[in-house]
Amino acid sequence: AGGAAPARGGPSEVRGGPMGGMRGRRGGRGGGSWALRREYRSTYRDTLVNSEVVTTGRFWGEGRNAPPLRPQAGTASDPVEISIDQSLAAELGVALGDAITWDVQGAPVVSRVTSLREVDWARFEPNFFVVFHPGALERAPQSLVTLTRITDPAARGALQRRLAERFPNVTTVDLSLVQQALEALVDRVTLAVRFMALFSLVTGGVVLVASVRTSRFARLREGALLKTLGATRRQVLRVAFAEYLSLGTLATLVALGLASGAGWAIARWVFEQPFAVPVMPFAILAVVLAGGTVLVGLANSLEVVRKTPLAVLRGE
Repeated sequence: AGGAAPARGGPSEVRGGPMGGMRGRRGGRGGGSWALRREYRSTYRDTLVNSEVVTTGRFWGEGRNAPPLRPQAGTASDPVEISIDQSLAAELGVALGDAITWDVQGAPVVSRVTSLREVDWARFEPNFFVVFHPGALERAPQSLVTLTRITDPAARGALQRRLAERFPNVTTVDLSLVQQALEALVDRVTLAVRFMALFSLVTGGVVLVASVRTSRFARLREGALLKTLGATRRQVLRVAFAEYLSLGTLATLVALGLASGAGWAIARWVFEQPFAVPVMPFAILAVVLAGGTVLVGLANSLEVVRKTPLAVLRGE
């Protein structure tokens, strides 16, 4: 991905009013809003990039039936169209159709807001607060920015060396160090999430085993009643097996459903990535939960099988 930053400067007039008056009206510490104090590095282009989307208005050149682009002078009689980040528009208090005069290194450029964009600033792409329609900033001093991905460190170093030898005025920045720092942070977060998941799983298993153990006296009474009615030991074990298998299956379905829902929500709304169900880990988890519940339940039912109805009634 690449982009040009030809214009360095800031707005001198918004909706026909001077910026000094806006600073006085907005007030606040440090001389007003950050949008009024900063120097802008803007760009011009005829297409959107992957990290931005138009939320209000229409971007020039957008659509099949869009007219061909014509150069715009950036004067009061021919203002240049601009697209502004929606957070910046909120700070400046501007909307579609508002006029903004930019001081581009001493040269005034009159513009009109024709669209608002939502920009994903977390992505490694050349993002800009303001995008100008082509034709008004081409003669301003420019800086070209481009991004490329090279996975091999040796090849990356060789490219940087060749660029330094052939183009001394080109500055290269290795973002792999930043990426490694972010990956290390994500790995720590992933480790913490896995630890909490394992801790929750162990806690849930302990609670499940405890709930099964606390139902021991109820199972003794039920077994005594079944034996009194003529049930054999094998039939009692079958009843217990079916009950604990149903309990383990229900607990497994609830756990997998909650895990899948939470994973999908985090992938969809936080990381904005597609979510795929991990079939094999889920299958192993289902077998472990259901099998563990059945084993604990059957172990708890051995006393029910061994004791006679008379012994249970005497214990009551």
